[in-house]
Amino acid sequence: MKVLVALLLAMSAIAATNDELERKVDILADEIAALKSSQLNTGTGQTAYGLGQSASKVYFIPQGLSIGGYGEIVYNLKSVENEDGDSVDREPQTEALRNIIYLGYKYNDNWVFNSEIEIEHVNEVFTEFMYVDYLHSDSFNLRFGLALIPMGIVNELHEPIYFNSVNRPEVEKYLIPSTWRENGVGAFGTIGKFSYNAFLFNGPDGDDISAKPEDGIRAGRKKGGANGEKNASTGVIVLNGQYNFDTQTMLGGSVLKGAASSTSTENLEMTIAEVHGNYKNRGFGMNFLYTKVFFDNSDDWNDVNTNNVAESLEGYYVTVEYDIEGTKGSLYTPFIRFSEYDLRSEFDSSDLSGDSTLDRINTVVGLAYKPIDRLVFKADYTYKHRASQTGVNELNLGLGFVY
Repeated sequence: MKVLVALLLAMSAIAATNDELERKVDILADEIAALKSSQLNTGTGQTAYGLGQSASKVYFIPQGLSIGGYGEIVYNLKSVENEDGDSVDREPQTEALRNIIYLGYKYNDNWVFNSEIEIEHVNEVFTEFMYVDYLHSDSFNLRFGLALIPMGIVNELHEPIYFNSVNRPEVEKYLIPSTWRENGVGAFGTIGKFSYNAFLFNGPDGDDISAKPEDGIRAGRKKGGANGEKNASTGVIVLNGQYNFDTQTMLGGSVLKGAASSTSTENLEMTIAEVHGNYKNRGFGMNFLYTKVFFDNSDDWNDVNTNNVAESLEGYYVTVEYDIEGTKGSLYTPFIRFSEYDLRSEFDSSDLSGDSTLDRINTVVGLAYKPIDRLVFKADYTYKHRASQTGVNELNLGLGFVY
């Protein structure tokens, strides 16, 4: 009898253990299914807070780790001579330009960590952004850390599937300048069809800006402290607003105001204003951007510094495109972009002389082919005009992908 009771108790315990094990397996299966479902969101066009779909991936998972990324491989061939007929170095070049990894972690519905690790030019490694978001509501959220400055079209939305040319527009490269990120804190959100950003960032490096006028303000990026650029003695305020008429048509703009740091007695006071827009209707699309950079205390700066600066820099571009649907969801997009910018548009002749190499016009004609929405092959030809007659036309080929 005792043996029978013991046997029944053992069988009951085994059954209970099996029931608990089955319950845990069911829970695990549900969690795996939810994780797989969330991972499939990448590639369906879901974006968050102005970022591309891969950078936005962490916002759409229920919890835990998110992995994404993108890459670009490019080929460049210049013309045999410049506008003036002088021979130039025509050696073709190819490069695995970018290999990007997005790592994010969603702690819960309120706290999200997101980062972009960039391997550029094969062997240069940077932290492109690294921040923590506190998500309070659609209309009000906070961001802390190394973040992309919310200006222009390409600076936040810089994954290669979002622009048709092999290279990013030069106006945004030198005057925004993409990709621009700094340590800071700010608020962002969406109210109806209007989205906004309000941030305080560390100021750029005024000495580097003045030393390289051919690079616009690009050389002044501190990149969150890269290459020893840790000076935090100045700051800039960035205000950005954008009205989204629908998912493909928007009008926006932003203003940056503050100071770039210097080792001299005078910091470089600066203001950047820009307006941009995008329109899409069926296959036809168009986008534009205009921006102007003011060095508000250029006279005072030039009095105490060897490298003088202009009073202002400005530029714009307009892109027109048309989508042609292929088979199985593929897309062919011929496009043309016209851009004009001057990195010394206004200056005091007592401090600076004119420099025709800084007055530039580019016309890009090309084709982007997307066999699927996360993969793009690009080809374009750029007609480069310089007021100095030193422009060199070039052929570019590219491969871009996100995951």
